[in-house]
Amino acid sequence: MSEPYLYEFLYRGRPAGSAAAPAWHVVLGQSVTPPGAAEPHFVTSGALTPAQAEAAGFPLSAVLAGIDAAALAGRDAAVAEAAALRCERDAAVAERDALAAQLAAREAAPAGPVSDRQFFQALAEAGSITRDEALAAVMTGTLPVRIAAAVAGLPAAEQFAARMMLSGATTFERGHPMVARLGAALGYDAAALDALWSAASAL
Repeated sequence: MSEPYLYEFLYRGRPAGSAAAPAWHVVLGQSVTPPGAAEPHFVTSGALTPAQAEAAGFPLSAVLAGIDAAALAGRDAAVAEAAALRCERDAAVAERDALAAQLAAREAAPAGPVSDRQFFQALAEAGSITRDEALAAVMTGTLPVRIAAAVAGLPAAEQFAARMMLSGATTFERGHPMVARLGAALGYDAAALDALWSAASAL
């Protein structure tokens, strides 16, 4: 047989100006194992008046103190759970922001260099030059027709350097100023050049 405990507390208030006093009652709960029974049974005391409850060891002050303690414990548990959920949310937000920063850094980072073979092969795959022109550019340094025309359209002082770079370089840097100028002559804007470099890197 377990010790009796406060199972239910009912308070009935009265409207302002009522002559009737507020009322309350207590119901006690207890686990009892009847003779011959294998399992305990839960039983209640029925509604006890304040005097009966006090006689059973549950004066109003003790009842209210127990209710306050339970309510405060429930509140503290809810506050702790909310704090834990906020920590989880903040961790998820921090992880999201870190991933977004990494992605932004990758997108902002300049594309790496590609070999002359990758560069001319990517132009051929894109249809900007022929495959024969790509092979000739890699094997002999002969510039494809469209690229030679683009170089010829540069200021005279820049044409020699452009031909040297295109005919003799073994790698091409995406960020080289000449790339943007020659790309524009071939109809490539910045986004198209980025896509070209990405395609070349995969070849």
